Amino acid sequence: MLSLDEKILFALNDLNGKYQSLDKIITWTVSDYLIPVCLCLALIFMWFVGHNQSTRYRYQLGVFAALAAMAISSGVSQLISALIERPRPFITHDLVVLFYKPTDFSFPSNPVAACFGIAAVVSTFNKKLGLSMFLFVGILAFSRVYVGVHYPSDVIMGAIIGILSIIPVYLLRKIMEPMPTCFIKIARIFRLA
Repeated sequence: MLSLDEKILFALNDLNGKYQSLDKIITWTVSDYLIPVCLCLALIFMWFVGHNQSTRYRYQLGVFAALAAMAISSGVSQLISALIERPRPFITHDLVVLFYKPTDFSFPSNPVAACFGIAAVVSTFNKKLGLSMFLFVGILAFSRVYVGVHYPSDVIMGAIIGILSIIPVYLLRKIMEPMPTCFIKIARIFRLA
């Protein structure tokens, strides 16, 4: 008997090859680069924008927080993956894979966790940008299931880890704040902030 996880995976994977335009879009959005790089470019943009110096400073601290959330969520997902060792769906099932076949474990999705971590932090200080990031990361999560490199539960757990990563970031914020503040002051000397 198939689990709900497998039923959703098979339903999405059965669409592969039926809609050429959807397959082309998915092969772009599933990549390890397109959406993560777009999120990083948004962080670079945020580093330099703001109506005044205090707004810019708040955004710059937010960039540090987003990078910390990305690192924490990635680390947690790597740890869980090493403990659980769930094989990729294309290894245990006969699936059409429109993407390269990763060799690491499936659960949880590390790219989804890291990207959701960034989006979660950004949404706390810029709601519009944060919501658009959540939309793009949702597309990434869907794409990874569609092409057969993750089960739905892999990307759902990745999303949960990413969103929850803001908790340690904000608990440690007061302790860590002197480091980003010092970095920002030095960057301002060289007109990089």
